Amino acid sequence: MNKIFGFLLCALCLVFVRPTSGNGQSTERVTKVTPTATPDPPGKLLVAIHYETLCPDSVFFIRRRLYDALVDNNWWPVTDLKLYPFGKASFYNNTSKGEMQVFCQHGEDECELNALHACIIETLDVRRAFNLIFCMLRSYSNQLDECARSMRLDVSKVRECKSSRKTADILAPYGRETLKLGLSFVPSIVFENDFDPYGQSSIRYHFDRHFCKQYLKKFNITLPTCAAIL
Repeated sequence: MNKIFGFLLCALCLVFVRPTSGNGQSTERVTKVTPTATPDPPGKLLVAIHYETLCPDSVFFIRRRLYDALVDNNWWPVTDLKLYPFGKASFYNNTSKGEMQVFCQHGEDECELNALHACIIETLDVRRAFNLIFCMLRSYSNQLDECARSMRLDVSKVRECKSSRKTADILAPYGRETLKLGLSFVPSIVFENDFDPYGQSSIRYHFDRHFCKQYLKKFNITLPTCAAIL
């Protein structure tokens, strides 16, 4: 009799047990939290560098000013960098050969290196291109193979670009953009397509400060590392 009574009591308990969902979780109402919107990332400031591969001032600026600013301040995510390896070169028609050719400030070797840099810019993404150019500017000669090897970069497309086209043709688009400015000094730095010929000396030696000012002007944002610079 006691066994039968216990059995009936357990059965009644099972009737009143709260049902659960199939995965074992409670079926109590769960309030769904809508995530807050993530703010848009900061915009990119357009910075164009007009330089020459055999120009000591260009080498100094890129290796000692520009590289340090982008890396030390973590400005790569907020920089739209454009490189123009042309400088104070010019084009001329070679009537004896019946073709356009290019004359460079530091001679034929510079024309060839400028064109090689142009091929690097064309065939690699901007950051890899810049890092490769940074490495190559350690020497006033063609260091493509040495730098590519140390960086483990495939530069076969760079070589193909340089070998399959004439130097003047490779440099033509870079020359068109540079010649519009009428440069008097190399390197020249242009923010947001607004060339300031009289401010170039200050921009070269105080690039960080000018970058911060231009960024604040365009986006009304003071970048974290700019607070101590401005």
